[in-house]
Amino acid sequence: MDQYPLISRHKDPSGLARSPRHVVALALRIKGELRVDALQGALDEVVERQEALRTRIHYDEHDGTRGFEEVLPPQPVPLTVYDTPLPRGRPRDEMAVDVHAALHDAELSYLALPSLSADLYRFDDRDALLTLVTHHLFSDGWSSDLLRREIAACYRARLTGVPHTLPNPVPYRMFDSWKQEFLASAKGAECRRYWRRELAGVQTYTMTADRPHSPGTQAPRTELETFSIDPGRFAEVAAGAARHRCSVWHVFLAAFMVLAEKVSGRTDITLPIVNNGRYDEKFYQTIGMFVDFVPIRLDFGDCVSFRDLMLLARRASADSQQHRMPFDAILEMYPHLLRGASDPQALVPSFNYVRSPKAQVQTRFAASVEPVVPAKEVSASYVRGAFAFIWTFFVLPSGEFRCAVGYEPDAVDAATVRSLGTEFVDLVQAIADRPDQKWKDR
Repeated sequence: MDQYPLISRHKDPSGLARSPRHVVALALRIKGELRVDALQGALDEVVERQEALRTRIHYDEHDGTRGFEEVLPPQPVPLTVYDTPLPRGRPRDEMAVDVHAALHDAELSYLALPSLSADLYRFDDRDALLTLVTHHLFSDGWSSDLLRREIAACYRARLTGVPHTLPNPVPYRMFDSWKQEFLASAKGAECRRYWRRELAGVQTYTMTADRPHSPGTQAPRTELETFSIDPGRFAEVAAGAARHRCSVWHVFLAAFMVLAEKVSGRTDITLPIVNNGRYDEKFYQTIGMFVDFVPIRLDFGDCVSFRDLMLLARRASADSQQHRMPFDAILEMYPHLLRGASDPQALVPSFNYVRSPKAQVQTRFAASVEPVVPAKEVSASYVRGAFAFIWTFFVLPSGEFRCAVGYEPDAVDAATVRSLGTEFVDLVQAIADRPDQKWKDR
């Protein structure tokens, strides 16, 4: 057993991040022959390979910040098999979606070892649903894709007898060492100079809530509203952006600029962007909780057209990504950046464009393995407070675009969120269709 100082991304003074509902869940529909013994072996091997899944965090309960991490030996993954999981007479696709929705109420203690549990629902010998739950202290969205790929490779190796060719992941604990080395490097100094210029006197953009909110008024879970664009129409949006050497992400930012000006009258906004946090590619194969924020400042008062907004978004995105550094290090330079979040009637919108890791490998370990896609998104129960105003963008395998807005119902009315979300997707389409239009003439 190895012990290491508690690293900054695991500091949790409120204890909220240690909630047993602070989990990352994945549901995979598997069609074709599936050997349970090989699946169990694959799960166990992944835990052996990925030390985050066998790490325990010991907090100093006086402030929740001091303590240490302990990397423990591998242990078998709890795998429960249900041969008749749900009542008969219902379509299997519908049953799979129901199980997926129930995962959002799944619980897993942050002290559980390993930090991975699995349930297999077998509809018959060639049709099943596999659910995987990890605690968010040791996993993130990127990790879910890695987990899926590693299970597949380890499973195939057991079936074929041919060793897999997965690269050895860099140990999770090494990220803290990398971080300290980066901050002491010439690149780290360059990044600090950039953010000192960019964020001087700036606070993160906030929107006014419908009513004051506090920890004492929070509902049991956040709510979620989903807005979508059908595959054909979204393909046109992507093509429209590409004609200006922009991506759909730049269109999203341009649309929010217009929305922010309408709501607040401001044309200089700084937004926290959820980032995968793997600043060095050597951590691309490492499961763990790396998620971080990268601020992006959008000063668009001089922009005239929708195209100008897109090009500004492209330039600002490139600059912020080129100079990204751990967010806690930015806050050490500018602790005032999040001052607005302490206002009981303020909401800090943050943005997350969900994309898969760069290194794609075969993830199929049966005739067909596909993630379950619900008809609409279901809210996560662990997002709280002023930062519980998260705009998540993703594109389904079908090509459908979804914008899911998570919010605190004690602070914001559903009607407010629906109005904002509807106008946002309308703007996304208008910007791609009419780039020369003056944005103030929306």
